Amino acid sequence: MKIKCLICNSDKLSVVWNDKIRSSAKHFTKTREKILKCNDCELIFLKNRKKNLENSAYARSIYNKNNSVKEFNRFHKPRELKKISFLTKYLNLKNKDILELNCGAGTIINYYKKTCRSTSGVDDLIYQKYLKKNGHKFFSNINKILDDKLKYDYIFSMSELEHKFDPKNYLLKINKLMKKNSILIVRVPNFENIYMYLLKDAFLKYDFRASHNFYFSTKNLNLLFAKTKFKIKKKLGFHEYSVNHLIEYMQTKKRVYNSPNKVLSKKQNSFIVKNIEDMLVSTSLIYLLEKK
Repeated sequence: MKIKCLICNSDKLSVVWNDKIRSSAKHFTKTREKILKCNDCELIFLKNRKKNLENSAYARSIYNKNNSVKEFNRFHKPRELKKISFLTKYLNLKNKDILELNCGAGTIINYYKKTCRSTSGVDDLIYQKYLKKNGHKFFSNINKILDDKLKYDYIFSMSELEHKFDPKNYLLKINKLMKKNSILIVRVPNFENIYMYLLKDAFLKYDFRASHNFYFSTKNLNLLFAKTKFKIKKKLGFHEYSVNHLIEYMQTKKRVYNSPNKVLSKKQNSFIVKNIEDMLVSTSLIYLLEKK
């Protein structure tokens, strides 16, 4: 059967990668993986998508030491708190019902639990005991919430669409969990980021990875959200690294794991990062979506 784009249904596809991809922090697959691009909406995706990436614990195990709460907090918590700090001025969660999808140890719902009326999380059963102990409702998958006919004021989907086997169908399910004036906050890696533009294959060699089925950008995300009955309230660039990190990457043409050399001052860095975010060439995109 001919492969078609999941978002726009086009069969006009081209191969953008046919080589090994990153399979862990510093290792690569033993065999080549084909990655395709839709020539119409520019969606990029693994030719042989993997259903097991639906399990967030499996996806994390590729890059983390294990799926313990301690390891989740070590690796993910600082990143999630940085996103929350960035989003604070756009959100009012006082006395609201909130849901964090792909929550792991629940960084976001832990942060807001004293502010909100109720907090719920969806993830692997590994985290059930910990989340319930912290006063959150726990669900092992989104279908269980649909069965209970629960709805939320704010839903966070911060690092999961790229892992989904069918993000279109998944978003349609999320839509059913929203109240009339609810907000869905989606964060996804931005394929069309400044690293890709400046470094191309030297960056893509490390960016294409075994834990991602999809690579999104603004053109296909705008279309995806329209087709899943969402209206874009706000579209934001969110840049996760310093400009010093980018400079060292450009100099070495290798992924930077340690603290980069400080070429620019904090003030200079902040100025450039803001411009990167404003131009939407940041490493991530964050959408605030309303139900149509």
